[in-house]
Amino acid sequence: MTNDTFPAWPIPALKWRRALEPPIADTVRQCLARVYGDNQEELRRRTALIQKVLTRFVEHFGDAPVRIFRAPGRINLRGMHVDTHGGYLNLMTHQREVVAVMAPAESGRCVFVNTDPAFIEVSFSFEETRPPEYDTWLDFITDPQTVRQVALRKGDWSNYLRGTVIRARRELGSRPFGGIRCVIGSDVPRGAALSSSHALCLAVLLGVLHIHSADMDATRRILAVRDAEWYTGARTGVSDQAAMVLGRRGMLVNAALLADDLDLSGVQRIPFPDMLRVLVIDSHTSRNLSGAQLSAYAANRFAYSMALEILRQELLSMGIAPDCVAAMDRLSRIDADALGGPHSIVQLLRRIPVSLSPEELRDRYQIADFDEIYARYFGGVPPAHRPTCINLRGPLLFGLAESDRARRFAQALKSEDYTLAGRLMNVGHDGDRVVDAEGSPFRRDVGDKVLDAMEQGDLPLAFWPGDYGASSPVLDALVDSANAAGALGASLTGAGIAGVVLALCRAEDADHIAEAVRATMATEHYAALARRDAPLDAGELAETVVVNCAPEGAGELRINDAPGDL
Repeated sequence: MTNDTFPAWPIPALKWRRALEPPIADTVRQCLARVYGDNQEELRRRTALIQKVLTRFVEHFGDAPVRIFRAPGRINLRGMHVDTHGGYLNLMTHQREVVAVMAPAESGRCVFVNTDPAFIEVSFSFEETRPPEYDTWLDFITDPQTVRQVALRKGDWSNYLRGTVIRARRELGSRPFGGIRCVIGSDVPRGAALSSSHALCLAVLLGVLHIHSADMDATRRILAVRDAEWYTGARTGVSDQAAMVLGRRGMLVNAALLADDLDLSGVQRIPFPDMLRVLVIDSHTSRNLSGAQLSAYAANRFAYSMALEILRQELLSMGIAPDCVAAMDRLSRIDADALGGPHSIVQLLRRIPVSLSPEELRDRYQIADFDEIYARYFGGVPPAHRPTCINLRGPLLFGLAESDRARRFAQALKSEDYTLAGRLMNVGHDGDRVVDAEGSPFRRDVGDKVLDAMEQGDLPLAFWPGDYGASSPVLDALVDSANAAGALGASLTGAGIAGVVLALCRAEDADHIAEAVRATMATEHYAALARRDAPLDAGELAETVVVNCAPEGAGELRINDAPGDL
């Protein structure tokens, strides 16, 4: 098929759909392969999803000229919990994606339909998307009226859509805005740590901008999706959408990202080795934070929110020059060797208490806005469940070591030291682990005796697990199952507690490891861990373990001789 087959742009929905029906013309197949790779089974899944969305568009809106926008899921192989503090990350796109089929609307309304009937149709007017007249986006989303409106729609997918459209219109400035008609389809599992909500916001953002002949550069796209997520009440970082924006087919993205100073100049794209596979293992659990679990989760995030300030204060007390300390404004800029190596890190950690009460923490470190930060993390936690002690040393050690692990992980892939890459995944997961292979509580000890042993062993910082504790018995069981079957390494990904586990393995071992993990998940024991009434059935198990196929990053899907926006 040549460009002459599609003489105008956009293309009617039915013509799009026919182009994706077998037998697919060579030119169309080549365009799809540039985005998704040449795995025929995966191409079949991708085209089936796109056709489903196109069909729903025709059913609801008729056969109008449309444009297709997509945003993939994402995984992070190493660099857990460090994105908000500028630590190193190892990001890849994931083939399951959000697809948005979009067309202008003469009515001036924004109408969104989902192929999943669980999501009701959303419609809002031109006036409701008027860009806010505030100095900053934060002023707008924290205005009591905005907070009240969002709260009335709490849990509704329309909050993501409204936030994204309002943010896009702010970018459009004085350009005329005519509204849109859009159908959304997705096969990104919700609540599985593959970032389905960021993919939704990004696909809609790109569509609204491009329909109105506008665009953003990569940095502004990343920040705009963060703004849309913040509108909903979530205070997410930038790493999830960064993977989707910066990702390229078959590539791993190694980067240190800090939202307040988002500099993409240091981003590295590393071809993922052909001889390796990443298994994406869906635990079929989702986070439901409440009570003690919510308190523990909030406590780690609270401690992390002030970790660098505590670090800087202790470094100054050790006599480190103020200008050197000031330069350490993010985890990626803290060089253990520059500080004197493992011995100096141990000295630093000894000065930081294992834990303190909130009152002791406030008095000892005199952190600005302490009460405001405390309220942000514990405001939703019932008073009876709020912690009496906040772990400090463990999360700080985890963050320092994890950023170094993520830096070394990329180096290990480039130097073909795949055993080291797997070891770094396992050590990192030990910093999150809650039970051992026998199901007994796992002790993440960061006491003085452990520091003594670390110092005497002269281990590099990357091999110190630290203590973050964001795993669960279910995730630990999957990590252990994959490793027992021969994986190079395995760990949780994302925020943890539930969702997905990643296993790094050699290509020739992938099928065997996948079957071993499925066998584990088919047992009564696993069902009990996952709090299921019965083991997973054959249909659930079939989609439980998939090989990651890193597609192109988010953009517009076009059928022509060039990859268009991609």
